[in-house]
Amino acid sequence: MGTQGDKIFAVTAERGFPDPWLSFGDSLCDEAALSTELTRAISRARKEPSAEARAEVARVFEAKKANLRRCAGILDQVLGDYDDSGMWTVLDERAGRLDVADVLETWARTQALHPFPVVLKSLEFNWGYMKEHGVRAFYEMTRGYIARLKENTDRWHDAWDGEVETGVVDRITSIECDLASIEAPMHCDVCKKTISALLYLDE
Repeated sequence: MGTQGDKIFAVTAERGFPDPWLSFGDSLCDEAALSTELTRAISRARKEPSAEARAEVARVFEAKKANLRRCAGILDQVLGDYDDSGMWTVLDERAGRLDVADVLETWARTQALHPFPVVLKSLEFNWGYMKEHGVRAFYEMTRGYIARLKENTDRWHDAWDGEVETGVVDRITSIECDLASIEAPMHCDVCKKTISALLYLDE
């Protein structure tokens, strides 16, 4: 076991993760980082409700929204480019040949630190979805997920505006929206590992 996985890792070690998937994954890591930054900014603004503290909250909200727009733009560009080039057909054929258990075994050497190995579970789901529905369908699903992350941020922003207006602290919405955002890298940063396995399978 590990034959395909070792081969894919060797190519990845030489080339790294390819763009635009590298940029896409990094941006979804930023979604989680900005969520943590926003949570801290809101906590400070609750303790010291100054104009400066609230301006910082507003700044981070705008950065978070801009980052999600960037993520959506990257994905839309790839969908169009791969439509034009016929790349989806190539990727579907490779997904059909990918030995998921083999590649997961390679990843498991370093990614099973916790009894519930989230990265491995995410990779397994991603490749399984691609095999069953097609690679393009996977990224259509991902586009919908990014749209829901945008809605999540809008909900959080509305809750914060209401909190500022009424003075009633809304901790639950902040907790819920932060959790939804910090989960993003476990799906969409893992995406770049998922797609790289297909891109490098025949190298």
